[in-house]
Amino acid sequence: MIYSFILLAGCASRMQLETPKQFIKVNDKYIFEYSLETFDGNEQIDEIYLVVDKSHLTFLGDFLNSKNYKHKIKIIEGGSSRQESVYKSLKTIESFSVSDDIVVFHDACRPLLEQKALKNILQEMQYNDGCSAFTTMEDSVCMKNDENFITKSLKRAEIVKLQTPQAFKFGIIFKAHEEESKVGNFSFTDDTSLLINRGVKIKLVEGGKFNFKITTFDDLFMFYKLMEDWWIAY
Repeated sequence: MIYSFILLAGCASRMQLETPKQFIKVNDKYIFEYSLETFDGNEQIDEIYLVVDKSHLTFLGDFLNSKNYKHKIKIIEGGSSRQESVYKSLKTIESFSVSDDIVVFHDACRPLLEQKALKNILQEMQYNDGCSAFTTMEDSVCMKNDENFITKSLKRAEIVKLQTPQAFKFGIIFKAHEEESKVGNFSFTDDTSLLINRGVKIKLVEGGKFNFKITTFDDLFMFYKLMEDWWIAY
């Protein structure tokens, strides 16, 4: 079984918006709809869950009732952090999942996920315990100090930017989250870092330059422009 979870519980604190960015409409679609349609269009996926904050549960339920997706979309109330939301997602399927089932997590604010990238990740999960989408660095990379002076040049070829989707074997990721929850540690912002600390190898799969996360106003503006000039992107 393959379970996918689209994470919508973020509050857009960095942008200080009244409406969380995943619920902003662009070209008459909410931002979260774009990636949801990509997952819904994948025939390998068995179940899709939307993980959302408490204040948007009713809204999301009404939204789904007005749509006709191929999958039956289910809703989970998220937590106060990304890690807690992931853990609550895993707990939801704990009673009927087996260790080798695959769980896939994706940020709702990465609307331009391509079906090809999602399929490649699911393909690689046949041979790996964990996979993450990524993209390469084109710019030169360095480290700096507090005064904004360069302290060290880094090898660009050895550095990548992690993206989602990220996929894992259920048994491995659930055990890791269980152990962290027992000590009250919900500080991980990325599931790969949680697993790497436990010696799990994570396979990198090309995600694509357009699979960026809308985090700042510049990102939101870029997404607006890409949708306006969609023929450039595709």
